[in-house]
Amino acid sequence: LYNELLGQDTSMSPLYSALIEAGYDLLSKISPCTAWTHFKALQASQWLSPDELSRRRWEKLKGLLCFSFETVPFYRDLWKKHAINPRSFTSENDMLRLPIVTKDELTGARERGAFLLDRRGSYHMSSTSGTTGSSFNVPFTFSTYQKKYANHLRQVYASGWRLGMQSATLHYSGHPQFKGAYDGKKEAKEPYSWFRERALHLAHRRLVLTPYYERVTGNDSIVASWYHRLRRSAPFMFETMDINLLMLRDFIERNNLPRLSIPKTYVLATFSPRLRSALEEFFTTELFDRYSPHEIEGVAFACREHHGMHMAIDSYHIEFIDDRNLPAEPGETAHLVITDLDNYLMPLIRYKIGDLGHYYEEPCRCGRGLPLMGEIDGRTRDCVVLQNGRKIPPSQITGILNDEPALSFFQVVQNDDSSITVNAVPHHSLFSPEVAEKIKNALQQVLGSDEKITIVPVRGIGLEANGKYRFVRPKTPAGSS
Repeated sequence: LYNELLGQDTSMSPLYSALIEAGYDLLSKISPCTAWTHFKALQASQWLSPDELSRRRWEKLKGLLCFSFETVPFYRDLWKKHAINPRSFTSENDMLRLPIVTKDELTGARERGAFLLDRRGSYHMSSTSGTTGSSFNVPFTFSTYQKKYANHLRQVYASGWRLGMQSATLHYSGHPQFKGAYDGKKEAKEPYSWFRERALHLAHRRLVLTPYYERVTGNDSIVASWYHRLRRSAPFMFETMDINLLMLRDFIERNNLPRLSIPKTYVLATFSPRLRSALEEFFTTELFDRYSPHEIEGVAFACREHHGMHMAIDSYHIEFIDDRNLPAEPGETAHLVITDLDNYLMPLIRYKIGDLGHYYEEPCRCGRGLPLMGEIDGRTRDCVVLQNGRKIPPSQITGILNDEPALSFFQVVQNDDSSITVNAVPHHSLFSPEVAEKIKNALQQVLGSDEKITIVPVRGIGLEANGKYRFVRPKTPAGSS
């Protein structure tokens, strides 16, 4: 029946998409699988006025704060220690009075039972990759997981993709989906994996590519498998990491292969405008950004205007906080502090996630009422601290190197003596001593003329143990592991 209805090319069949969406709608009405109901509500709310969205966010915030103060020992004790009773709050500005919490604090509270999870009924744990430090485990009920899935759907629907269209993903080797097959961490897992895997197979028609599991780039056999499988499946949407897309382009060019054509690509990266444009032309694709940490899915997403990402303030309260724990100015790189408005099982309230970002004041031309943030400026732990104490966010460094066409990819390493080494994989024959000198001069404009910078051509770049790639690797502070 599938073949008769859709024929051979089903990647963009509106009939199949309509059937899947109708099935999701029916499931939402007769089963606990309510993601489609939440998704339709999110699709509608994004077009509300900024004032109405802020009002709704405040209503959800008040409910979460009162619940946490009354029933969650961790927050009740923490806030009482600071002489704060959130029941007296009258606006979102009062949130600044609450202490910011970290992964370590939340993990410690969960392990000693301060969230009373043993009394909360059935739940599954979700594990992060540990990119910003140690892995972080957050529990989800099936109901909350449905809301996170709805947020994910809104993100990808903004690109023009729909359920039923062919998609492909290329995760990092430590992604919980692989259950430790490539990094040995079998404790990492996705919540409700049975539900997730079937939804992705049938409704997302998702091709899962083998992750890059070597510790250094350069294994062409893995990249060749990506190329041939993508060429055969011809997905409408492709989700991947920054380094994977760069390795794929490099492999295609070196082997003079026909280029891939992928209508929509979600890449978890911060690319310069020049590199973004070059990748879009090379893959005949439209690149989209989204911000979806594993523990809080669907925080922000790009629309077709491609001016920043829309913050999902109907699901999250998102703050941009400077080093003094004060609100940052528009455009200022700051710490992201997030409150999840839907997770009552283990509330994340003023959670400092370990990422850096900035926001815009102006609205988007698309008409959505959701405010805008920029691309992620990097991880807090990847900031380079200079000898004079000045802190440089990763985006200021990567922007320079992304704009250099003589590089395929790179990694900036701050050595123990604070000197800087740029490990550079040359882009074919374009690299030269003159290019190296140009890169060095450009970096010194940002880092300062006193910083010692060396450009070293290399064949491969080292990856993290979880398979992720760090553009910038600062020196490890004394006493840290």
